[in-house]
Amino acid sequence: MSGLAGEAIHQAVILAAGVGSRLRPLTESRPKALVPLGGRPLIDHTLDALSTCGVESVVVVVGHARGALERHLGGRRDLAIACVENVSYATTNTLASVACAGPAVEGDFLLLDGDLVFEPSVLAPLLGAGTRLAIDRNRCLDDDAVKIALGDGGILHVGKELPRGAVPVAESIGLARIDRATAAALFPLCETMLAAGAREAYYEAAFQRLIEQGFVFSAADVTGGKWVEIDDHDDLRRAGSLFVAA
Repeated sequence: MSGLAGEAIHQAVILAAGVGSRLRPLTESRPKALVPLGGRPLIDHTLDALSTCGVESVVVVVGHARGALERHLGGRRDLAIACVENVSYATTNTLASVACAGPAVEGDFLLLDGDLVFEPSVLAPLLGAGTRLAIDRNRCLDDDAVKIALGDGGILHVGKELPRGAVPVAESIGLARIDRATAAALFPLCETMLAAGAREAYYEAAFQRLIEQGFVFSAADVTGGKWVEIDDHDDLRRAGSLFVAA
């Protein structure tokens, strides 16, 4: 491991299958992961950050305009990159993409939303034992935010909508460390939920079920770190001001 202190983790999964409709026309013929930020594709910023914490292999879940992304990733020599396809990307959500990654994952791994850009130091709180979700306490918890409610033993609730009475205190930024035991339960659960009709569900729905089953999800506090989830053109401009203009 180089650059960051903590427990080494060698594999990551990046979810990059979505259409990215709110970034059109930039995503008409390319995936969001190839939208340029500072002259480089978004996914290259992510891969560079992963390299700093000792990640050696990356599974990228592809879908929309997958050929362009696969060709680009084929040019990376610093990481072993495998692409797996979510063939139903147009009619499913991130739960399905996580399920697609399952056969290619072994043991602990980092899980990242493909539209997340962050400084490498944001990874540091995730490099410890157990399953951890990166959270930021200083973000506006609007309707799009994945909200977190905490208890004494870790995260109690995660999702865009929390149960009545749950008090959201932070946003989950789309970056997680999944330990081996949790991964062994997560992938079959995703498949079960899909078979039951949860095609439009986010992977946080599976996280919530695992929490209710007794799996511990800890909070990795990245408050104060620089990160942007790039959903639309305003987000892209903000990312440019944070990571390029300086």
